[in-house]
Amino acid sequence: MRLGKLLSFALISAWALAAAAAPNELDRSGPAIALQSVVYQVGEQWHCPLCRQPVENRDRFGLDLKLCLSEWHDVFIEETYFKEKIRYISDEELVQSLRLPTLKPASQGDLQNNDPDRLSALLHDYFAGRKDNRRLSTYDAQNKKYFITIDEFLQEVRADSHRTNAIVRSAHTFYNPEKGFTLFGVHWGDRIDFNHTYSNASKWGVHYLSFLDDQINYFLLTRDPQTALAFEMVFNQWYDQLDSVQQEPVIHYQKSYDFIWYELGLANRTQKFIDAARVFGGHLSPETHKRLLKIILGSSRWLEQCLEKTPFHPYNWQTHTAFTLSYAATAFPEFAESARWLALGKKYMILHLENDIRDDGGYVERTPGYASYMFSVFYRYMMMMEYFLNDPSLRQAYLPRLEKFIEYFVLTQTPVGVNAPFNDAARGKDLVTLFKEMSVFFRRGDFLGGVRNEFSPETQATLPVAIREPEITSIDFPDSRFVVMRDSWQPTSYYLMLNYGEWQNHTHYDQLDFEIYANGVPIALDAGIGGLGYLDSLHVSWYKHPLAHNMVTINQAVPEKRDRPGYDKVWAPLTNVEFFAATHDGYLDYQKARHRRHIVFAKKRYWLIIDQIHTERKSQEMDFNLHTPCSMSAVEDGFVSLEETGFLIKQDHQDAPFVEKIKDKGIADLRGLAHEPSHREIDWLIFRKKLQGDPTVDRMATLIYPFASKAGLAVEAVTVERQALQDRAAIAYTVKTKDRRDLIIVSDGAYRTFTGSVAGDFTYGWFSYRDGRLDAAAFTDVSRCKVKGMRGLSFKTKREYEFKR
Repeated sequence: MRLGKLLSFALISAWALAAAAAPNELDRSGPAIALQSVVYQVGEQWHCPLCRQPVENRDRFGLDLKLCLSEWHDVFIEETYFKEKIRYISDEELVQSLRLPTLKPASQGDLQNNDPDRLSALLHDYFAGRKDNRRLSTYDAQNKKYFITIDEFLQEVRADSHRTNAIVRSAHTFYNPEKGFTLFGVHWGDRIDFNHTYSNASKWGVHYLSFLDDQINYFLLTRDPQTALAFEMVFNQWYDQLDSVQQEPVIHYQKSYDFIWYELGLANRTQKFIDAARVFGGHLSPETHKRLLKIILGSSRWLEQCLEKTPFHPYNWQTHTAFTLSYAATAFPEFAESARWLALGKKYMILHLENDIRDDGGYVERTPGYASYMFSVFYRYMMMMEYFLNDPSLRQAYLPRLEKFIEYFVLTQTPVGVNAPFNDAARGKDLVTLFKEMSVFFRRGDFLGGVRNEFSPETQATLPVAIREPEITSIDFPDSRFVVMRDSWQPTSYYLMLNYGEWQNHTHYDQLDFEIYANGVPIALDAGIGGLGYLDSLHVSWYKHPLAHNMVTINQAVPEKRDRPGYDKVWAPLTNVEFFAATHDGYLDYQKARHRRHIVFAKKRYWLIIDQIHTERKSQEMDFNLHTPCSMSAVEDGFVSLEETGFLIKQDHQDAPFVEKIKDKGIADLRGLAHEPSHREIDWLIFRKKLQGDPTVDRMATLIYPFASKAGLAVEAVTVERQALQDRAAIAYTVKTKDRRDLIIVSDGAYRTFTGSVAGDFTYGWFSYRDGRLDAAAFTDVSRCKVKGMRGLSFKTKREYEFKR
């Protein structure tokens, strides 16, 4: 298998960065791929990758990571403050932090009399007896109605045996009174070692304490006192071991952070502790309850320091921090600092609502992997403000933005119900449940039009909204820089989604790459991410690498992403055909090459992809990479899938002597696809061509021709071939199928005579002939045109135009 060899030199090139290539060797220099977003250097100055502000980039060797507030900015918690106000909160500090006028005299007396047990009992009785609105931040994974009441949650879960059984199974897996605790497959008995290193989870993930969610849910369902006892046991074990959790290297991580005291871990875990305190509080011993108050207080102070000392960063960590800090303030208004926490959290949440959700609905981190998560954080914040503080202002102001957010992911969902996992995303159908809940909430039946087959007729009949197809099929998202081509909302529709965006947090090193589905099967797939996510051994060397994406690479090198979006975009979604084009400069600094990709979509028929490389360098290589779960077999000019339903891929017949065809394999994320495992190696097709430093020959044309049934396929009758033109300023290709011949011309908008039958000032022209007669035509940016077989065109201003006989 060639994958290992390719990855080896890809990694070497990344480590070598801009090292010059030896004579007769390909220049594979380029940026280094990293798991994390890393600081970057301009001249002598380092910069934060998210806010772009100057940073020091100090060496953190020997620093106490518990005090580090940012992986990019050198901002820290003062050590004494951390020890006295966060980690080791005394009883006196806890009492001073609470505004409990009725308890203050008694609690002060207990402190003076050195009676901690009495103080613990006073606090326990107060919080157990105070009024609570019984609305929790999180229930089970299927719940998308945030901050509903416990009774509403129980009513829903008890009506759904699958949800009930999932909660019971999860709770029993973690704790069984006879067997004790089991975590990530390791059976611990009565005591968990929280310093243990698991093969399938990072220590950061372990200390999220995610098992708490279903422990709480199970207790709500059963009121089993053993569950409250189990929580008390495991919480005290974790609390007692906080100082014994050791730092250790983690695969791919260049800059580490403390496994306990770091932003995302604290935001996740503290939210769970708040729910646990509200549910289990009255069932805990007074001393355990006091410990729980202290850890919530200390964690909230750490998060407050984080928001106060770091700039605004458009990404998920800070968003969750703003939510959790505000949740601590609303759930525990007795803390003297709660008003300050709330003001700070609200300030940052508004910034994230206004900046992280693009105007076209996309999410700033450019991945569906964080869609449901971030929606939940944004929406929970709105509902928390309304239910706890009777403040609907954020919901009223920003709910339309959240509706647009959901709409974006509806319009980009694939025809078979899975997401297209660009960047750090797993493939799957996780968003379908969110679409269902939000279709009801927003009264948007079109949110379900593309995934209606995921629901039984019985379920559809119970919905209070009528399912309908979205009004839009193909769409460009100019702010998020993705484009979708699709011919219908049926599961068998032809669908392509292409990425032309720049670097953001969680993006991969891909440019102008795509995914394709047709006739109900995947044709071209992004590799997604590995089964172990960021801990997967191939995450950096494969999943984030350009070779794992359906794109053109130069010398198999890594392109630059930062500030390298696609530009000079063309987008023309017409009735019978669609045109897209963009240029990127990812290879400009190192390989001195510029890539322009044109895509022509003849609806329900084919895609023609034209890739042009502009470079003065000779003897470089351009590779057209395509990854498919279909089983491919070589044919003249390309490959054909062996399955009954599949596709044919061919390149320019005239290029055949100059193109090397390669079939390899690479692993891909196939979760959610029918009859597929979560991951397997799939076919990796490569068309490789030597570059001549001549734009007239440094190009490829690739035809992707799906078929619903192989019975009617004539492989030899389907071809793509470059067409000579009278005016060499333009390029043209002819696509032939069994019953049609299409001519595609790409020009510059000047009036030119292309052939004896076609002249005009368009940028793109598509002409479809049947039996030698013009049957249909389409143009972009045309004002004058003469084409044999249709009337001449003359418009005052340039426009798009279609002809159909």
